[in-house]
Amino acid sequence: MNTLAEHLRLICCCVASLVLGASALGKARAPREFADAVRRMRVVPARTVGTVAVAMPILEAALAAAVWIPPLATWAFAAATVLTVAFTAALASVIARSIDTSCSCFGVSAAPVGPAHLVRNAALLLVVGAGCAATLLRDSTAALFPAFPQALLGLFVAVCTSALIIATDVLAEVFSGPRATHTRPTH
Repeated sequence: MNTLAEHLRLICCCVASLVLGASALGKARAPREFADAVRRMRVVPARTVGTVAVAMPILEAALAAAVWIPPLATWAFAAATVLTVAFTAALASVIARSIDTSCSCFGVSAAPVGPAHLVRNAALLLVVGAGCAATLLRDSTAALFPAFPQALLGLFVAVCTSALIIATDVLAEVFSGPRATHTRPTH
């Protein structure tokens, strides 16, 4: 069981770091677009949009690093779980209110918020929740992560999972077909 827990922790740390890091980088590279997306979603008071747009990438980057630090890992995974639940609730609210906007979760995107984003967040929630559980249940005498050769499969799984989560907007656009455009009729 210790070997399984080592592999699970490694996969969860990698996915959480890659996804949260990519999200932080995307938001930091396009802060105005992210702030505009938050404003259009109408999930926080208008006066706090700027603060949210600045704080979110900083928090995500901090959590991406903290999951690797044993004394902080449980708290980092717990915070990532709460953050993912909050993001999911915000996206579900946008969908329920039929707001046609992108989330800009990983940078500038034209893909409208939709069910694919909820599936993406459910996958991330599963990973960060499992990471939290794995760190809570860690036997302090066990190795933190598996040795390198044995870790390759876990690293491969983590990278593939992360790539799918990060590429949700692209995948949603590819599989949803062309987006309807609203044009005014000409007489």
